Order: sequence, then structure tokens, then C-alpha cells
Amino acid sequence: MAGATFEITINDSGARDLFKRLARRVSNMTPVFAEIGEIITESVQRNFEEKVSPEGEKWAPLAAATKARKRHPGEILVELGTLFSSIHPEAHRDHVSIGTNIIYAAVHQFGIGRYAHLKTRRVMPAIPARPYLGIRDDDWPEILDAIEHWIMQEAV
Repeated sequence: MAGATFEITINDSGARDLFKRLARRVSNMTPVFAEIGEIITESVQRNFEEKVSPEGEKWAPLAAATKARKRHPGEILVELGTLFSSIHPEAHRDHVSIGTNIIYAAVHQFGIGRYAHLKTRRVMPAIPARPYLGIRDDDWPEILDAIEHWIMQEAV
């Protein structure tokens, strides 16, 4: 994915232990990572709907000039829905990536200072970060339940 992805390192010992237990029983964890990817993708989509970061912080409001040129001035990051609908998980045997291949996705995730447009050489205003990718604290119980479900399934 060229646009924006994120990586989470699990520091919670309970969650790490669950992953280790599952990995000992299952050599290819693609199915459980696919389920986790769907949980996180839905969470990222809630960030768009609620206009908040994964940490629950409200996104910066739109600049007046941006509002003036938009068809839906109250919407942030979802004018046509391209970025929103491009968020998808990619599950692998040992990890899952959630992100987008939209080229401008990183600008919205991380923000950008004033810059000169490459073609027009006009100085463009800064765009504040409006983080949308990440795991919410309230996602963890569902993620851990999914892992426990797979551990129980493999025990049978």
C-alpha cells in the first residue's frame, strides 16, 4: 500500500501471550488476522464518521477557504468518499496491515506544512494532521475475543 498504513506493536503482556498461544497451535494465522483486520477497518471507518483520531481527539476544523469550495462543507475527509472507501485490510500468515493506496492519504494522516505545488509553484497552505488510522482502546476487547475464539477453535 503506497498511501498510508500503520503498524502496532503489542506491549500488553496478556495480548502478547494470547498471540503466542495461538501461534503455537496454528502455523498460518491468516484467518485470525483477516478477522482482526476487519475489526480495525470498521474502527477506522468510525473515526471518519465521528471525525476523531483513534485516540478520540476531534479533527481540526476545515479552513474557511476549504469550506467555501466544498459541496458538503460540514464533511471532513469524505467529500467523495474515496479515502473512506479505500481503507482495507491485508491479512498475512503472521500479520495484518490496514491502510489505503490513495496517494494523498499520508498528508491527511500526518499533516503537511506550507508547501509549493510542484506544477503551479503556488504556495499551498498547511494541512493539519487528521489521524484516522489506528486502533482505538475500545477495539482491544473485540480483538482479544477474536484471538481467544481462534485458540478455542484450534483446541478442538
